[in-house]
This record gives sequence, structure tokens and C-alpha cells, in this order.
Amino acid sequence: CVLPFCGGKMNFDAVVVGAGPGGAFSAYWLAKNGLKVLLLEKKRLPRFKLCGGCLSARVVSFLPEGWQGLVKAVIREGTLGYRGEESFSLPSEKPLAYIVDRVEFDYFLVQKAQQVGVELWQECELLGFEEGERIKVYTSKGEVEADFLIGAEGFYSKTADLLGYKKKKFFRSLEFQCLTNLKEGVRIDVGLVERGYAWVFPTNVGIASTGKENLLELLKDYSAKLGLKVEGKVYGWHIPYLESKKDFHAGRGRILLVGDASNSVDPLLGEGIYYALWGARNAVRAILNCPNNPAKEYFRLSKPMIEELVYAGRIARIAYRFQRFSYNWGKKGALKTYYRLLRGEESYKRLFFKAWLHLI
Repeated sequence: CVLPFCGGKMNFDAVVVGAGPGGAFSAYWLAKNGLKVLLLEKKRLPRFKLCGGCLSARVVSFLPEGWQGLVKAVIREGTLGYRGEESFSLPSEKPLAYIVDRVEFDYFLVQKAQQVGVELWQECELLGFEEGERIKVYTSKGEVEADFLIGAEGFYSKTADLLGYKKKKFFRSLEFQCLTNLKEGVRIDVGLVERGYAWVFPTNVGIASTGKENLLELLKDYSAKLGLKVEGKVYGWHIPYLESKKDFHAGRGRILLVGDASNSVDPLLGEGIYYALWGARNAVRAILNCPNNPAKEYFRLSKPMIEELVYAGRIARIAYRFQRFSYNWGKKGALKTYYRLLRGEESYKRLFFKAWLHLI
């Protein structure tokens, strides 16, 4: 046994599984509020993470001091395209988003958590748990006990799986690393897949769809149209999303789920980090407010976030069903209104009703 407590159990107030943004941020805020926290990560940090790495500007209201040093590019212009064949661009005076390297970003949040006292076990997997007066958490490095357990392991969450949750709605995504000619802009194209989009960011190119299209061939064709060559490895992953209350996987009792594990992802463009941080804050508040049954309180606190995602889903259903119409809709002013959402000045609910004005 490699652990100093071999032969006995270690006790924590909370165990958080998964050191992505949702998990690290949960651990950080739990420790900031005086709890003894253990953070489990199955890989050695810093570790590679598949993601476009684009943080909407509204995310910064959640981030700890020092995040600015992680920014690779500040996005001040968006381009909306149709099938990679036509497009229009719209600049913004204020930043719309920030490009980061997920390897650095995730590790930054973990280090912030460690600085406030979180204990980190790397290369450690969750094997199971047993609910009771306290929660027995079984890991590949030993058994611990805690009052609370937060699962934040992403799409393939072991915690969610053990609670009986199944992922039913998700994007399939492909991406390759590529230095593009975009320095302060991003491009999103519709019309390529039945429900989804392709993107060009300063450091990567990708495509996402909820359907069963041949994404690799579509990605190659899309890249060729834009004068980009698919080189190196093409990575694939899944992105869950939420578009109704029943899609939100809160957890039960003193076991909560955050981030992708809870399906808290934007169904329009697949943004997850903002909702992972929002959900983490809700989870910590629920534990502090209602320690006997935080899952119920967590769901209550998350209602505004769930409502946002539900309205995003309503927009997504219209936008992807009528993609040529959506492209023209963006030209008429919907894209400019969407910028306000990215900056945290607008909500999806208000956007849903205001956007119709651009059709008149």
C-alpha cells in the first residue's frame, strides 16, 4: 500500500471526483468555506483535455484572480458562415470570449483549490461508494469517508453511472489543432450537419453534431473550403446537453453532480465551462444551506440555470431546423443580440423573445 493511512480510513467533509473546471471549482469553494476536501483525478496533472478552449466573456465573473495570464487570444469578432461557402463578420468593442489551453486552465483551477487547502490525489479512480450516516468512498488508492460527494467527471461520470443516470442527448465532436489566420475572431458555420455546427478558432478547427453523419469527411471538406488542411491527429469526444428540466441530473441526498456529469451544457453551441462553474457554485451553496439533503436544495438553486438552458434549447431547435433561415436571422441582428449574452448582459430567455424582433 502506498498510502500513509494504510490499515485505516481517512475522513473528509467532502470528496470531489474529477479535476476539471466543475470539480476544481467545487473543491475550491468548499475549502474556502472551511470544509476539509479531497479532490480525486484519475490522470496525472496537468493533463490533456479535449475542448475548443473558448470561454465566453461572462465566465470571468466566476474565475479566481490570475486567470488573465492564461489567455491565448481575446475574441472581439464573430463570423457566422453557411456551409463554409458564405459568411459575414461582426466586430465587438468589448471582448466576447477568451481562448485558453484547457491543460493550463484546468491545472490553474486545481492549483487555486490546493492553495486554500484542498488535498489532491492524482492517478486515482473512483471505484464506488456506499451511502449511510456518512458516505464511504472507495478509490483505487484506498477507502475514505465523507459527508458529501460531488461527481464532476464529465460525460463518462462514474458517479452519475452509479446513481443510475444515463446520457441520452449529446453532440459527437471532432477537432484538430491548427494555427489559423484568426487572431481575435472565431467562425461558426451552420448548414453542414442536421443539428450542430463547425468552428474555426485561433488554435483549432472542429465540428459537432447530434446526428450520425460522417464527421471526419465533413470536417475535411469544410477545412478544404476554408483553405485549411487537416494535419496531425483528429480527436473525438462527446458533449452532453440539457434542454428540459428532466435532463438535469442533480444527484440524490448528499451526492451531487456538476458540469457535464449533470448535463449542464448549452444545447445551442455546446458551451460547458460557464455552466460547470455556475453549477459548482450552486452545489456548494446547497451543501452549506441544507447539509441534510443538499440535492433537493441544489435543484432549487439551479432552477435559473436550468431555465437558461431550456430557452437555449428552444432557440437551438429553431436554429438547427431552419439553418438557412438562421444564417439570415443572424444577419438581421440576432448575432449582435447574441453578443450581449456572451458578455453576460443578456439571458437566453430574453434573447429568445427579443430575437423575434429581428424577423420583422
